[in-house]
Amino acid sequence: MYDAGLLGRDEQLSVLQELMGGLPDAGGAMALQGAPGVGKSALLRVAAERARTAGWQMLEVAGRSDDTPFSGLRELLRPVLGTADALPAEQGGILRSALEIGSGPRPETFKVALAALNLVTARAAEQPAVLIADDVQWLDGPTRDVLAFMARRVSHNPIVILAALRSGRTLPGVPVLDVPVLDEPSARLLLARRAGTLPPAVQERILGEALGNPLALVELPEAWRRTGPSASWTHLAVSPALATAFAGGLGEVPVQARDALLVAAVDHVGDLSEVLAAASALAGRAVAVDVLDSAVAALLIRVDGTTLRFLHPVVRFAVLDAEPRARRQAANAAMAQVLAEQPERRTWHRAQSVDGPDDDLADELADAHASLLRRHGVVWAIWALERSAQLTADSATRGHRLLRAAEHAHGLGRTRLTHSLIDEAERQELNDADRAKAGWLRDISDADPQPGPARTRVWDITELSADDPHLGLDLLLSAALRAHGTEADPARRAGIVAAADRLTATSDPRHIAALALAEPVLRGRTVADRLPSNETVWYIPDADGLRLFGMAAHAIGDPVRAAILLRRAETMLRKQGRLGLLSETLLTEAADQLLLGDWPRAAHLTEEARRILTETRQPALLAALTGMDAVAAALRGQPQRAVELAGSVAAWQRTDLIPTLRLARGMARLDEGRYAAAYNELRPLLDQPYEALRWQGFAAVMPFAMAADRGRSRHEGAHILALLEGAARVTPAPLLHVQMPYARAVLAADAVAEELYMVALGQDLARWPLVRARTEQAYGQWLRRRRRAARSRMMLLSARTAFELIGASDWSGRNATQAAGNPLASVTEPLSPHETLIARLAAEGLSNREIAKRLNVSHRTIAAHLYRVFPKLGITSRRELAPLLKPPEPGASDR
Repeated sequence: MYDAGLLGRDEQLSVLQELMGGLPDAGGAMALQGAPGVGKSALLRVAAERARTAGWQMLEVAGRSDDTPFSGLRELLRPVLGTADALPAEQGGILRSALEIGSGPRPETFKVALAALNLVTARAAEQPAVLIADDVQWLDGPTRDVLAFMARRVSHNPIVILAALRSGRTLPGVPVLDVPVLDEPSARLLLARRAGTLPPAVQERILGEALGNPLALVELPEAWRRTGPSASWTHLAVSPALATAFAGGLGEVPVQARDALLVAAVDHVGDLSEVLAAASALAGRAVAVDVLDSAVAALLIRVDGTTLRFLHPVVRFAVLDAEPRARRQAANAAMAQVLAEQPERRTWHRAQSVDGPDDDLADELADAHASLLRRHGVVWAIWALERSAQLTADSATRGHRLLRAAEHAHGLGRTRLTHSLIDEAERQELNDADRAKAGWLRDISDADPQPGPARTRVWDITELSADDPHLGLDLLLSAALRAHGTEADPARRAGIVAAADRLTATSDPRHIAALALAEPVLRGRTVADRLPSNETVWYIPDADGLRLFGMAAHAIGDPVRAAILLRRAETMLRKQGRLGLLSETLLTEAADQLLLGDWPRAAHLTEEARRILTETRQPALLAALTGMDAVAAALRGQPQRAVELAGSVAAWQRTDLIPTLRLARGMARLDEGRYAAAYNELRPLLDQPYEALRWQGFAAVMPFAMAADRGRSRHEGAHILALLEGAARVTPAPLLHVQMPYARAVLAADAVAEELYMVALGQDLARWPLVRARTEQAYGQWLRRRRRAARSRMMLLSARTAFELIGASDWSGRNATQAAGNPLASVTEPLSPHETLIARLAAEGLSNREIAKRLNVSHRTIAAHLYRVFPKLGITSRRELAPLLKPPEPGASDR
């Protein structure tokens, strides 16, 4: 039993398949339990279709408002009531009396249940029976009791009972099958099927409000199409199906309770005392807390101490949709009336109680947004600015306020909302500064940065900074970020630096970060001198400044200082709820901690970032996180996982992530002992003009030197190392300088190698345990080759201990040794293990049929494999396999 249309329900379908698969030999019962709209009825429909296909007897009932005793049982048994005469006379009479077929007093529920069970069991002896009861919570009480009685007693009969009911309701003694909301991938796929043409910002809003509920994911897009666009703070319209599923009991709630629900729906805080006070103002009479009991019983809300919460966002939407606009405005006015001690929230509710434009109120709300930001978070600030823009008469001012809202949305990590607000702002009559600001916001919030002309023109920076220095710095940083992420040409980078030099605010974090991003080598020393010292970091109160300083330190290759700055920034961003910037900051520090060898800290950072990205849905940062996971896997000695992760990120075709993926794949190939492949991956990071180097190139110095040494590319590697010496003379980057002595020693002639190893180990490596361990390992191996066993053992033992403590691969251990013992590894690198085996057997002279017999496959399969193998090995015929894959002579060595 499987329905491809049901997403994320494989586990539930498997359980139902197993239960129904026991028929006709055995039966059973299951209660499907979950929230409204979660898909319980869809699962029951699949089960019903399976029963009809098998030709089994189907008995069905669905709960409704009729609470007449046994009314649900009457509907359930209707198809088989004609056979009730076959029951013993007493039981037949009991059943007819209960279902009002006959006359007489209503019998006991237990006796009715026994008679119903016997009736169904008698029919099931001739034809297996499947009983399906949907919305059991709305069935009358006696019917629920009978259903539970029967469900507990059908396991030895060819009867299956399936019941669906809301979370929090039970059928005593009946096994429960939980039906949860959909996971994120399934929810996204379902929404794409039903609403793929909606604007991305609307899709993200629906995903956030639906909370994985399938019915909401299906119905909210349809309702949106009917009502059209809405602001980010307004409620989404609901369809009748949604209103019935989530708020079907709303119509039965008393008037006073509906007043309280409406007030709670227009507010977003849920303070019970405020809600009751505003409801009293709205109703014109006192509203006590006990009036909410009916709403709790109707599964609309829950009251936790002093807080009122709707059970699902759709319930709030349904409450708002059920009331006319005038009533919603009156509820906002009532809430404003009781918030005299909270002027910013009072202003917000006043703004909801009027029709615009109203410039005085718009100005007041725009001014209040900062207080709302501090007290209630970024979302409230965005709402305030967006509503303020709606109330503003002047188009230019309206656009300016929308751009301010977009800035906050970017900080929150809501990329789609950011671009939606920018779109709306650009439809206004923006001045030159705001138009440039719109371009800047698009640049810094692009979900998928691609090469091409920037929206921020370099000449804008100096021209606009004369009137607005802050805007000029923002534009400068935007241009630098884009140049850094898209590998801009040298002329573009030079233009950005020239524009920076014309600005006077050289100590501003934006200015320093822009220099670091545009020219991390040529301006690395300038940036390093302007960064705050480690002692002063703790006195800087500006989260944005700390974040940009940390970004600059990271870009110029100073992970020690970057980690200190970023860690301080994270604390502030976390308190401010600026999740978008926080996740970016976490990932940058995670990269630095990986390089420094503090892997527990790096893992903690990436896991927090993963949780935030799941919530905020930032695809660009999710790809960056996966790239960081690939680097971590390569460092930990998990080459296959590293390559798989890098491959998944490569599919995004993100130019800015290519260096990170090369670094991950290069280190993974080292761990496999595939030194030539490692060299080819790492070489592009270093073999370029030194001014174009990035932190990934600095981080690649040690693995590149090892790959060059072991992959027989020492001469070429030494030439590239000489080019790096030019960078080392220009930039103070610790990430480069701490690794260069290792590279010099590894690629040096034997006559000077030991002296260079001593220089490498003589550095202060207290914060660089991985560098020390790899240097000790390389020196120990050099000593062992010269038969200096005692000194070699000491170095190798120290290195191995460090690798084990950190959890790092030594890049020349088991995997490398296995590869070294197999001189054909480099030849067969392009082949899968299965293709390699077939090629070697063919090289030994076996025919396709002989190979097929040995491997227990078809000879045609062997021919197909060889057809793919030949071009991978650069050959065209079978006879070329033998000389290419000839086993080595005894005693031959790879090195």
